[in-house]
Amino acid sequence: MENKNYYDILGVSEKASLEDITAAKNEMAKKYHPDVNIKNGIDTTEQMQEILEAYRVLSDPDKRTEYDWTIRRNRPVMQTFDLHNMEESHDESTPAFVSYWKAANDLYDIIQECEPLFKDRDRADELTQLSVQASEHVFLLQSASIPERYWYPDIMNWLLFTWFQHRNYTVSYLLTLYDNYAKESLPALDKLKLQKNSFRYQHSIKRLVNI
Repeated sequence: MENKNYYDILGVSEKASLEDITAAKNEMAKKYHPDVNIKNGIDTTEQMQEILEAYRVLSDPDKRTEYDWTIRRNRPVMQTFDLHNMEESHDESTPAFVSYWKAANDLYDIIQECEPLFKDRDRADELTQLSVQASEHVFLLQSASIPERYWYPDIMNWLLFTWFQHRNYTVSYLLTLYDNYAKESLPALDKLKLQKNSFRYQHSIKRLVNI
């Protein structure tokens, strides 16, 4: 189970509300409950257990927060090299893509933090401060000519990993490589899910910076 992504199991984004998570769990339970499928000779016990385990974690605020940090900490690109040491040794001859990746990563953290604030009018000042912080990261990414559709963490991780292997690649060429990869190598379902998550993320960014 530890290699499973609970958000993928329930078919929701990492920014999904508790209501969305509960609705997704209920919908999938109707489809995969063993009592529904046993008459057709199909054992869906394992799938149902995964659904319930995902819901158990994601429906608990504390467990979900811990799980979210686990996902971020264990993203494959983070195991490729030591970002801290790279930033310490950064000089003018080193391509700046790590800076762009970090800006996108920090922006994602800000968006995650601000989601519950949109519904709380008493915390409008906090939201304004987060908007200012987010705008700085947005400006850096835009100045690098990286369109918003590439800012989603999974995409930026792919770009960083590819850049690390070929540090002479320009940003525009990296984006072209990603487009080719997404077109030729990503399964259709994964592509649609990524596009959906990226679109929601772009919407959240615009909502925050336009406050």
